[in-house]
Amino acid sequence: MSEKDPPDFAMMRAVELLAQIYERARTQPNVPPPPLDRPVQLFNESFSFQLGKSHQDDVQRALGIGFPYPTKGWHTYAVAGERNERYLLSVFYRRREVIAVELYVPTTDRAPALEPRRLGAFRFVPGEIRLGMPSTAIPETFVTAVGGPGAVVYEHAYEARFDGGVAYAFSNAGTVERLALYSQDIELPA
Repeated sequence: MSEKDPPDFAMMRAVELLAQIYERARTQPNVPPPPLDRPVQLFNESFSFQLGKSHQDDVQRALGIGFPYPTKGWHTYAVAGERNERYLLSVFYRRREVIAVELYVPTTDRAPALEPRRLGAFRFVPGEIRLGMPSTAIPETFVTAVGGPGAVVYEHAYEARFDGGVAYAFSNAGTVERLALYSQDIELPA
């Protein structure tokens, strides 16, 4: 198109419509998804983490004493994935009850060099979401997260809410790298 050609009306109208659609979507309030009819658990055949039901004594019987990482209050273990990948599993308690648990690919050289426990791969149930799986395989019960942690470190965050908590799956480059369960009534330390 030269400087003398008039602008294409159809193209200008299309750009205007796209701008209106974007502006409408941008100004819509974040609305959490409807809750699932059952709680999400971080599960393997050896142990299951369920918010408000799993206790510190049970975790320590299965995994031992956790390493204090990444901050005070967290108890962290190394666990092996399906192909012997080294993942970190961090647990937070209130009155000896599990109120938060995260399973993630360590991304910093400051992570503790713990020997992984070979207990079998953990996954979210329901959903069968595992670390290392393609984010395109995350079931529709998990929707784009409306808030929560991870926006700086992860490209995409997905969530499922349930009575008593929220489950997150975070991904980078199309691969799930972190699973997190948080009680809905807590604020975790930074």
